[in-house]
Amino acid sequence: MKKIFLTIFIFFICIPVYALEFPSVTCKNILFIDLDNNEVIYEKNSNEKVMIASITKVMTALVSIENIDDFDEKVVVTNDMISNIGYDYVKVGFKAGDVVTYNDLLYGTLLRSGADATNILGISISGSIENFVKLMNEKAKELNMNNTNFSNTIGMDSENNYSTAKDVAKLFNYAFNNKKFNEIIKSENYITSSSDYNISGILKLLHNDEYNMKYVLGGKTGYTGGAGECFVSISNYNNHNYLLVILGSDDNSKFEHFKDSKKIYEYFFDNYDYKKILSKDDIITKIKTIYDEEIIIKSNDNVISYMDKNIKKSDLKYEYKGNKILNKDVKKNDKIGTFYISYNGENLYEKDVYATSNVDITMSYFLKNNVILVILVIVILFLFSLYLNKKRKNRKNNTR
Repeated sequence: MKKIFLTIFIFFICIPVYALEFPSVTCKNILFIDLDNNEVIYEKNSNEKVMIASITKVMTALVSIENIDDFDEKVVVTNDMISNIGYDYVKVGFKAGDVVTYNDLLYGTLLRSGADATNILGISISGSIENFVKLMNEKAKELNMNNTNFSNTIGMDSENNYSTAKDVAKLFNYAFNNKKFNEIIKSENYITSSSDYNISGILKLLHNDEYNMKYVLGGKTGYTGGAGECFVSISNYNNHNYLLVILGSDDNSKFEHFKDSKKIYEYFFDNYDYKKILSKDDIITKIKTIYDEEIIIKSNDNVISYMDKNIKKSDLKYEYKGNKILNKDVKKNDKIGTFYISYNGENLYEKDVYATSNVDITMSYFLKNNVILVILVIVILFLFSLYLNKKRKNRKNNTR
């Protein structure tokens, strides 16, 4: 007789922020992601198209890296490469006639955010800024950055140079996994091949005693009047990896993008943690069939949730909604209900529950519900047995 085994599969989904008050920040667009689970922890206006200032240079560097064969190859800086850069833009300081390597230019782009290094890369690789920008937009399409467009390599304010926090996260996560990009963005300092320029990155600042953001592995800043202060970074805390994008922080030259980032990171690090809220083989519920068979539904997985450290497992509500009794029409793979885990009315997890075999009648049910028929059959069999025995005796007597 077939038994019914029902399996529930639980998977990690986005966990909303609950009771704790989110810190006061100036940034207008936020996206905070758990990279290990590829899940959004917090977002605010993450799909809004905005200017992103020098975060544009992440794409400039990435496209350059993917189009350079030899990072030690030398490039002669020409006046055309640096003549059209505004006086107020950040620069490494490269001059016409300098002989630099692609390594020098890439470090200058990502660590110093040098507009001169950025333009030299674009022109030396593609012949012109316009041609290089085409490569940037092609890469954006490849990465499914569907709300992004580039019109320059530097990040100058332009209605045609924009992105979203969500697209920036896609870009930076992809770039961070590029070996060369990762090597550069994790550096605190770099001296050019000619030893003429000493380039410091933001990690030197973030890892000092003032900010004490040693959990930040690497990041890229940006600032223009139109974009405000921007910052995208990847961090590691308690052996877990996170990505944070903040755009449009107040541009008061007081490093609000760093302050906002620190507040957001440490709000979650101090108040949230990963908790196991369901273990493999935990009983979800019990369901009866019309044949009086009780079916135990168990979890097939360990479920880990990122949540307020003060929330206990006993504070969560575990609920199965669906068929209370399974009838004979239930077939294998039929949906019979849904399992939920919630907190304060907010769904944390949900997953459909399916039957993994047909519902068949059991012998015990048949016997219990057909007593008269069973007794009648037993009596008939008993009488038939007596009849056969009597017939055998008669045959024996006749043979004597």
